[in-house]
Amino acid sequence: MNRSLTWEKLAVASLLFVGGSCLTALPALAVPAAPQASQAGSVKVTGTVTDTNGEPLIGATVIVKGQSGGTATDVDGKFSLNVKPGATLVVSYVGYETKEVKASASPMTITLVDNESLLDEVVVVGYGVQKKSDVTGSVTSVSKDRLSKLPVSNVLQAMQGATSGVTIQQTSSIPGDAPSTLVRGQNSINANSGPYVVVDGIPLNNTGGSLADIAPNDIESIEILKDASATAIYGTNGANGVILVTTKRGKEGRAKVTYSGYVGIEEFSKKLKFANGEQIIQRYKDYVAQNPGETMYNENVKYANEVDNYNAGVETDWVYDVASRTGVIQDHNVTVSGGTQTAKYYVSLDYLDQKGILKGYDYKRYSIRTNLDVNITKWLQFGTYTFIASHNRDGGRVNLLNAEAMSPWGKIYEEDGSLCIYPMYSEQLWSNPLLGTKRDDERRAWNVSINGYGQIDFGNIWEPLKGLSYRLNFGYSYAPTRTSWYTGRETNDQNGTGEIKNADTQTRLVENLIYYNRDFGQHRLGVTLLAAAMRKKYSENYAHATKFVNDNLSYNNLGAGETPSVGSYADLRTTSSLMG
Repeated sequence: MNRSLTWEKLAVASLLFVGGSCLTALPALAVPAAPQASQAGSVKVTGTVTDTNGEPLIGATVIVKGQSGGTATDVDGKFSLNVKPGATLVVSYVGYETKEVKASASPMTITLVDNESLLDEVVVVGYGVQKKSDVTGSVTSVSKDRLSKLPVSNVLQAMQGATSGVTIQQTSSIPGDAPSTLVRGQNSINANSGPYVVVDGIPLNNTGGSLADIAPNDIESIEILKDASATAIYGTNGANGVILVTTKRGKEGRAKVTYSGYVGIEEFSKKLKFANGEQIIQRYKDYVAQNPGETMYNENVKYANEVDNYNAGVETDWVYDVASRTGVIQDHNVTVSGGTQTAKYYVSLDYLDQKGILKGYDYKRYSIRTNLDVNITKWLQFGTYTFIASHNRDGGRVNLLNAEAMSPWGKIYEEDGSLCIYPMYSEQLWSNPLLGTKRDDERRAWNVSINGYGQIDFGNIWEPLKGLSYRLNFGYSYAPTRTSWYTGRETNDQNGTGEIKNADTQTRLVENLIYYNRDFGQHRLGVTLLAAAMRKKYSENYAHATKFVNDNLSYNNLGAGETPSVGSYADLRTTSSLMG
């Protein structure tokens, strides 16, 4: 051949033939087979597909728009097709922009342009951004469509199955519980192997918060740093990988109000079939026959509490009719954004309500977020990103294990309307699965996070310092939790037991960053220096008591119990970091 071929094009050519000591022209490769020339009303179209340098593109796909059939170019970039007059050809090649051209009877030359848009996209890589073409470490970006269009309570659920090297599993079915996340496998036997989560440059999981605090609709992008080079700037914190979350910011323009929301129902994906009354009775009879000394209440039932329902022909499906329900999940999000050249804002309100398919398993989240960016002068700017999240998992919960063990003849309620504590009395091994719903339970968590930054661009003050900038990041997070519960006579606790536990995590963070980024012709120099300090204080206290005269005050007066006990705990951790 008299023209050179790049290694990439030779690699594609190698897919088109096997054997041979030199490259020779090959007939077009069907993608499927193109229409035959004998077809009435068709014309033969030939041409060559090249890049902007005139080099042939081997294996480029040429199809007829709106029709089946097409072909691929040979080692000379040539193709041949039989098409109907006036047809449009769609030409595509990996790494190049797809092009549509009108078919012509004369030989055609079709030039494809490199698709550089993907390489020019920027990704967050710690304390800055880089073009994808410049990134050497392993960085994965999550599709924006998945973040906002999937009905999930935690953004990790939207990422499940969408990123290579990241294992996300929903280990708990309790509404509001986050999935477990591993980046490139389990890295420790006993220690935590979860990734380091950073939101808008501020660590999240080290402050008592989690990704459950962030409404999925508020997230602009997510990058996952997976290998050593990509996570090195975070030191030991990045040993298990890093998840970088960037929230949405305001854009220049008139105020824009947006609402997004959904409502859905949840059901068992597959229902198990449990034994009916006759099968249970036969099991009783077989058990008694094989165990001397065991007796049945009468010839039909084993326990006294089963008699009434048996005689009335009433069978109860404890799992699907008593313990469960149709779950409902709904989310409503309202955002207001806009701004001018000097100030941009983004405000978001989000409400999530999920009622699980098991009674008592409920979850509510309320959150508000405000992001603000202000350019005070050409060389000075500051911004804030603040959010408040509230989580509510209050309420007693049904016991699914006990529901599965109940006899269909079991007794749910007593004559006075109260729950029958032992539905299969005199059997006392299995209590009523609804007893847990009578517990007085409070499960609350909050996260108040106030973060901001200030940045000076020295190049806008003095030209010789072009590319040099200083940035100050600061953050304060307050994450309190409260867990209170009381069990009384309705739950078969004849003494009454109550407990209150309050805990909180307060975190302060200061980061000083110096950047120097300059382009010199075809060369680029980037320097990042960091000095940071963080202070994290955790404290908790609790009170516990038993033996209450009555259940009227629940856990609201633990001093009324006969055997109260109290306790407290606190710890303080500080870190100082340098990075370059």
